Amino acid sequence: MTNYGARCTVRTVGTLPKNADDTEPALCAAFPTDLTVLLHAAAGRMTDDLDLAAVEMGLNDVRDWLVLAALDDGRQRTQLELSRVVCVDKTTLISVLDRLEQHQLIVRTVDPSDRRVRIPQITAAGRKVYAKFAIARDAAEARALAGVGPDDRALLLQLLARIADRQDVALAAT
Repeated sequence: MTNYGARCTVRTVGTLPKNADDTEPALCAAFPTDLTVLLHAAAGRMTDDLDLAAVEMGLNDVRDWLVLAALDDGRQRTQLELSRVVCVDKTTLISVLDRLEQHQLIVRTVDPSDRRVRIPQITAAGRKVYAKFAIARDAAEARALAGVGPDDRALLLQLLARIADRQDVALAAT
């Protein structure tokens, strides 16, 4: 069995670990300077923690909360614009919106300038779920960053924001 952090545990088919020493090195240890591997492992860890929190409060997974968070900022966005903001493909977003609408966490209204376009909006119930989940998110972040000092945390967030902003610029150019 190989443990690649909280998210990725791979067991060789048909085998069970004999003891704790019967594991391969973690992927991050094997590739300590590979940004893609490190970001993937970190995102996986956060996603696992947040998916668990989402399920505990009746959501499907963290994508439900990401949509609620994007809608809570008060800006009106079409479903297409929302899919870009939350980095979820349009097809997946529609199923997330359908689910949130069934739970009365959002409503979708028709865009007055184009009846084919829907504009999702968060409801009061959706805001309550969003706020409750934000507490779970903060706890997951605290666990993930345990032992990381405030200066290093601020630097990490600054660097990740810079990387994310560059992705937005690259997508806008295409």
